[in-house]
Amino acid sequence: MWLLVPAILIAFIYALTQLNQVAPKAAPAPVEKPKVAQKPKPAAPKKVEETTKGVPKKDTFEFYQILQNSEVDTSHVDAYQSTPRGEQDFYYMLQAASFRNPEDADRMRAKLILSGMVETNIRKTIGQGDQPWYRVVLGPYESRSKMNRAEDKLVSMDISSYSYKVKKDQ
Repeated sequence: MWLLVPAILIAFIYALTQLNQVAPKAAPAPVEKPKVAQKPKPAAPKKVEETTKGVPKKDTFEFYQILQNSEVDTSHVDAYQSTPRGEQDFYYMLQAASFRNPEDADRMRAKLILSGMVETNIRKTIGQGDQPWYRVVLGPYESRSKMNRAEDKLVSMDISSYSYKVKKDQ
């Protein structure tokens, strides 16, 4: 073992020095695309051809001068006024999990509270067959963005949640 490892290391260093001495291959010549046959253009008047034969054509852009010399009338444009949404008549809620066992629900609630989600509750509901379910619920949230932040935090904890809306009590 003591002879094998140094021998492999020396062989590796030798191979690297040999690769370093190899000259790189020349880059392949760029491949030219075959020219597509184009429709012949109609012949221009001979006077134009005669005057421009010896002079190379230079592109001229006139829009710089046109823009400098022009004015735009903005007196008819009204300022944008946003329309208020009005007050929402609901809250956003998140259900993180539901359990048959109240101790499991308490463990999940404690885990969420320790991660910084203090608006966590447990709600007992009766399902089919008069079986109780213990739902771990987060909220209420006034805005969708606050609910989305809480949902992102749940996703980072590998908890998939269910969002729903609850009517406000008037």
